[in-house]
Amino acid sequence: MIMYLLLSLLHVNAVDMSEVRRLFTIASKDEAANNQMFDLTGGYTMDYKPVIFAYHAAAEMTKANHTSWPLSKLSHFNKGKFDLEKVIAKYPNELELRYIRYAVQNGSPSFLGYKDNMTSDKKKIKANLDKQKWPSDFKKTVKTVIEQ
Repeated sequence: MIMYLLLSLLHVNAVDMSEVRRLFTIASKDEAANNQMFDLTGGYTMDYKPVIFAYHAAAEMTKANHTSWPLSKLSHFNKGKFDLEKVIAKYPNELELRYIRYAVQNGSPSFLGYKDNMTSDKKKIKANLDKQKWPSDFKKTVKTVIEQ
């Protein structure tokens, strides 16, 4: 009975990764999509679901795009950046984390000084993309982003 309850809870909290990935591609320009991604990925920890945690960090950073107050923009960006860097430091070989960081750094303004890892992340992604067991449409999206 207890095992059934635990499995039920895990199933209820399952996140549709294809939806999270789709929202990630439009979150910087679409506030509703960003909010949806933020809500879908909330409640996960760096140790329980590091990739979902990283998407949540990216959604936090992207809130800066949809906020007008400068201090709020910086606060959202820095909080997400802290969490994203923390999860990548713990799981440096998780390629999707590197993709998330690459995409965020690629889209961030230069004055924020958050572009340092683009070259190394791109190199790691290119070298390992074909080895990933990701859906082909997601691999295509990743290739498109790193080739921009």
